[in-house]
Amino acid sequence: MDRPTRYTKEMIEEYFAKGYWTEDTTSRLWAQNAKLYPDKEAFVSLERRLTWSQIKKMSDRVAWGLLETGFKRGELLLVLLGNCFESYLVRVACEKVGILCATALMTVRESEIEYILKNFGAAGAIIPRKFRNFDYYAVVSDIQTRLPELKHILLIGEEEVPGTISFEKMMHQPLEKKYGSDDFSKTEITATEISVIATTSGTTGAPKGVEHAQCARIAVAHCYRDQVRLSGDDIVLNIVSGTAGLGAGFNYNGAAPLVGAKSVLVDVWGVEETLQMIEKEKATVLVAVPAQLTQIVRAPILNKYDLSSLRCVSVGTAALPTSLAIEAEETMKIPVVNCYGQLDGGVISYTCTDDIPEVRRTTVGKPAKGMVIRIINEEGQEDSSGEVVYSGPTTSGGYYKNVESTLESWQSLGLEGSFKSGDLGRFDEAGNLLLIGRKKDIIIRGGQNIYPVEVEGLLLNHPKIKSVAIIAMPDPVMGEKVCAYVAPNPGEQFTFEEMVAYLKGKKIARYKIPERLEIRDELPLRGYQKVAKIELQKDLIQKLQAEGKL
Repeated sequence: MDRPTRYTKEMIEEYFAKGYWTEDTTSRLWAQNAKLYPDKEAFVSLERRLTWSQIKKMSDRVAWGLLETGFKRGELLLVLLGNCFESYLVRVACEKVGILCATALMTVRESEIEYILKNFGAAGAIIPRKFRNFDYYAVVSDIQTRLPELKHILLIGEEEVPGTISFEKMMHQPLEKKYGSDDFSKTEITATEISVIATTSGTTGAPKGVEHAQCARIAVAHCYRDQVRLSGDDIVLNIVSGTAGLGAGFNYNGAAPLVGAKSVLVDVWGVEETLQMIEKEKATVLVAVPAQLTQIVRAPILNKYDLSSLRCVSVGTAALPTSLAIEAEETMKIPVVNCYGQLDGGVISYTCTDDIPEVRRTTVGKPAKGMVIRIINEEGQEDSSGEVVYSGPTTSGGYYKNVESTLESWQSLGLEGSFKSGDLGRFDEAGNLLLIGRKKDIIIRGGQNIYPVEVEGLLLNHPKIKSVAIIAMPDPVMGEKVCAYVAPNPGEQFTFEEMVAYLKGKKIARYKIPERLEIRDELPLRGYQKVAKIELQKDLIQKLQAEGKL
């Protein structure tokens, strides 16, 4: 197996010497838990309840089954699955026999799927027959006719389709009788080799593959464990995509396996389904994105469920507005902690459950262990405020089969490389990092800088608003003005006049107040997590052109 692009011999030796990296891998953690807690539940969903010994046996069977199917060490499998335990199981099985996995969000469609399969050289794909009314089998089987190297299609679920491999059968075939030993030491992917390639959802262009090695992913797991003080007695409910990042960091190669905690998974997320699972499973930690948390704390049915088991919420993948943090903590009576990370980079900083409210609500905490964070200005010099640049042991290995993009993003390989986040921030007196906006998102109105995150945070606190996105509106005189896209709560009406009056009441500068309002039932999302602002930008441009204003 290949070593990640950025990981030089010097970098590996230093991080191991300082204890940031270890030889631990996900498959070894799962195997260890099977010995220590064989009858303890490991994964729970609406359909299944599985113990550590059961998932260990299943992952062994799948590992042998993949080899018998014809997969070879070093080949690549595209994992295109939702937040289900099969998504985690197949990755651990692949790790045991040296099969490389590429993961993608379930929002990718025909062109992205074909690009990934072709350019990453996939030998197979594991998919559901259908998901959210999209026929993944029809798409992948059609692509297979054009890609002879795509030899295997694995389907999860009970349905069997000719020409495909049933993953359900593979999990239950008793191959241990044939192979006897469960020693995969000669074939397993080591801690410093590429294990998973997470594809970027991106805003433009083709997906890039972010290289993840187990050494960095286990370092991430330690961050999440420390953030919420996770123990083996905890029950983690994850409603975030487990493809990579926050979801995987808690449940797959993350904090829960690290301490032997139970993971509860919700494949198709919904407010009521989440509340039901918290009550039923007595979840202690909820893992969510800000958009999901907003809907939960404002749900009219919130008080119908017993949520007393919850002791904290961990959010990530998108900025947590201060107003939402306050609202959630006051409504749910538990701390809300925030992780600042990037798929391309890693875990940068985080707040902890024992931080004081002001730190949890207004900052993204202190740097993760071993992480070096600098703030640089436009000239590349360190400054009190500017772009966040970082390096350290939780960072990714670069971009798969793309050294040029790796060097462009990191400037250098090894310890000298640092990642330009595109985020703007500064440190407070206590050393906590505060984010003030995105470098590319800055709206410049007549020479005055406007940070969308500030206005979004204020509007999200309005009782009528479910979600909001602030984007730049081209203007022939001012250069840019501000447009607000708003999705009101069901049954609510929200007017331009209301918006202006509300923001004036917040005492913000007049130039920051949006000069146009667009109402949508829902705002488009990337990966069910972040607002797809590029789609809104295109929509606004079309509207302005139709109105003769451009």
